[in-house]
Amino acid sequence: DEELWERVRLALAAKAPPRKRPTNERQQAMLRGLISDPHGRPMVPTYGSSKIKRYAYYETRKDRARPGDPPSLRFQRAHLERHLTVHLEQLLNDEYGLRRLSGFEEAGELRTLFATAHLLAVQLREIGKAEHAIRSLVTAMSFRADHLEVILSSAELAATTDTDWSWSIPLPTRRPFRESRIRINAEAGAQRSPGDLLDLVAEAFVVQRLVLASPELSLQQLAKRERRCRTQLARLLRLSWLSPRIVEAIAEGSQPKGLTRRGLLICAMPIDWAEQERQFGFAT
Repeated sequence: DEELWERVRLALAAKAPPRKRPTNERQQAMLRGLISDPHGRPMVPTYGSSKIKRYAYYETRKDRARPGDPPSLRFQRAHLERHLTVHLEQLLNDEYGLRRLSGFEEAGELRTLFATAHLLAVQLREIGKAEHAIRSLVTAMSFRADHLEVILSSAELAATTDTDWSWSIPLPTRRPFRESRIRINAEAGAQRSPGDLLDLVAEAFVVQRLVLASPELSLQQLAKRERRCRTQLARLLRLSWLSPRIVEAIAEGSQPKGLTRRGLLICAMPIDWAEQERQFGFAT
């Protein structure tokens, strides 16, 4: 009955999570509703998230990519939109290309076509007008094996024909979403190259000599004179009193695996050499 219905409605409303918007809104993607993958399946705007960033894509609709079907397709949204915009602008400013695409020969039709195309090209470069220009000009897009097929509205270009034009552009390049990496571990007992750790120690001794040569200057004044970062100078100065045993291990390439350039720079390193050696994993 109505009373029970109303009590349930109020209970559900009280338990509902807070929302920033009263209703769900469609994602405002420039090419929404226009794209299909190589198998004719529609592609829709979607996104993925990391801890600090959101990534927008166009992807084959999940309900059209069932197990056993060809794999779905995904492209970065901004990259694909930029790719299409650049090629459209080139076409609209290319009178020979427009003439070949339209097949027009009559001078009046060509003048109208070129003028309209020029106005659309200007809109593609204006913030707030590019999306409207693209959605009015492009009626459909399809990914093919070796190109992107775009259907252009002839009516939007003031053409006298009702037949839309098929136009092909190269596929946009993209990075793989999962990169294969080969990790090569050093053989047991092999010495690791000291690499940039030695450069770091040498730089620390250079800073120490700078400080000792100018005792009248504070570290801030010295950093200003040398046009260097005061924080970095302070870290390097602290490293210049590194334990000789640690320095020798770095020179030989036998330092512990966890001893890195970044670790040396950011750690709270004690003054006592024995404490340093324990902190960095040297046996007593």
